[in-house]
Amino acid sequence: MNRPGCQGFGKLGLEDSMHRVSLTLMGLALMLGACVPQAVRPQAPQVELLQFNLVSLDPFSGRGEFDVRLRLTNPNPFTLPLLDSTLTAELGGAAFRLSLPALEIPSGASREAQTRLVVPVVEGTRALASLVSGQSTRFRLLGELRAQLGPAVVPIGPVTLVDREVRLQFAFQLPTIRLAEVRLDGPAIRLVLEVENPNPIGFTLEGPLRLLVGGRSVAESGFSLGLAPSGRNRGELRLGLSSLPGLSGVSVDLRLAARIPGILERPVVQVLQGILR
Repeated sequence: MNRPGCQGFGKLGLEDSMHRVSLTLMGLALMLGACVPQAVRPQAPQVELLQFNLVSLDPFSGRGEFDVRLRLTNPNPFTLPLLDSTLTAELGGAAFRLSLPALEIPSGASREAQTRLVVPVVEGTRALASLVSGQSTRFRLLGELRAQLGPAVVPIGPVTLVDREVRLQFAFQLPTIRLAEVRLDGPAIRLVLEVENPNPIGFTLEGPLRLLVGGRSVAESGFSLGLAPSGRNRGELRLGLSSLPGLSGVSVDLRLAARIPGILERPVVQVLQGILR
């Protein structure tokens, strides 16, 4: 025989038990949340730019590279394990990507990070021209960092980490040019020039060249030679002659320029001496 009263009592008891369990779970969740309020909202590290150096500028590969060294200080009361992060580096107002490597920083401590900034020549022409000419150029580093806190990956930011002026300690050095060969080649003179570039910047060496034999100008031509950063190259010219000169001392008058369009323009004026054979 069914007893409706007993059934109602059992249902009420079950609901009451489930309510108590829910309250207990909610209380545990609140207690756990109170234990780690800062762990889910870490402060961004304080970042100091220690070094901004030119590695190379190669117009032939279309990129400039800079070494960037940073010091990061953790202001949080717990260790901050930073994951690899992709940030935005602004140089002279143009934006580029910069990868920051993973780094674990104890509470209150500092760690250094080394990374490399790659600046495409086309997009960075204005900033590269400013840096190569020795001008102060604004550098900003901003974006979102990522931290591994327990099982969770927690974003920090977006935040501006660095905002300051940078300047390169760069002085252009003249390339070394050697007259490797000068000889008669039928009704022409064959010239071979060997050029060495001591700079971390590549360029095209171009301009007029004049050949003098016995102090008299006998031929003129244009010259153009690409030089990679800290590279060497060899250029050959065959200059036609209206008359054959005798064996004598030869001078090669170079009125050249080292050029990267929109970035670099430096005069390279030299007179080379040789013997016509």
